[in-house]
Amino acid sequence: MFKYILFDFDGTLIDTNELIILTLKETAKKFINRDLSPDDLNSILGRHLEEQMKCISPVFWEDMMLFYKTYYKANKDRMIKEFPGIREMLSQIKAIGCKTAIVSAKGRSGIEHGLDCFKLSEYIDVIVSAYDIQNNKPHPEPALKALELLCGVKEQSLLIGDSPYDILCGQNAGIKTVLVDWTIFPKNEICRLKPDFIIKEPTDLCKIIASQK
Repeated sequence: MFKYILFDFDGTLIDTNELIILTLKETAKKFINRDLSPDDLNSILGRHLEEQMKCISPVFWEDMMLFYKTYYKANKDRMIKEFPGIREMLSQIKAIGCKTAIVSAKGRSGIEHGLDCFKLSEYIDVIVSAYDIQNNKPHPEPALKALELLCGVKEQSLLIGDSPYDILCGQNAGIKTVLVDWTIFPKNEICRLKPDFIIKEPTDLCKIIASQK
């Protein structure tokens, strides 16, 4: 059965979408006086912050990173939300006996803050943040690092995410992948990557795990 469950964080477990988009737009407006279009956003969402800022401006990216972090921190407590059904899903898969990890392009402090906010930390065994590895998604290193920490094997693993980078990371690592239906990315484009499963709601993941017994 699937015993090692790797989760993306932003847009998968925690709804930070509105805050991330707002912060990206405010950052671009301040430094290059430009409104980011939906296409602009789709091209950078899901990437590591440094990559995002360099895409927006190769000139001002360092100052933009500082502004982004400050703006995000000032607004996170009022804007981030827990996706419905996440707690129930995490509780159920832990009860089954699965080991869990966060595999994210976000910094560790942001991940831990989000988990603590919604009292989800008890359901997560391992965190692999952007600063724990050399290569971020879609490179396989984050997923492989998580499996190493969990003492897990690829054949019994799933990687769950909302972005093309998540799906590619899992595929590059030789791990089966799950796309969440609540993604804000163009779903048709991600479906072209042929994730192994698509779930409509969080508890559907439990059914996938149970079906493999």
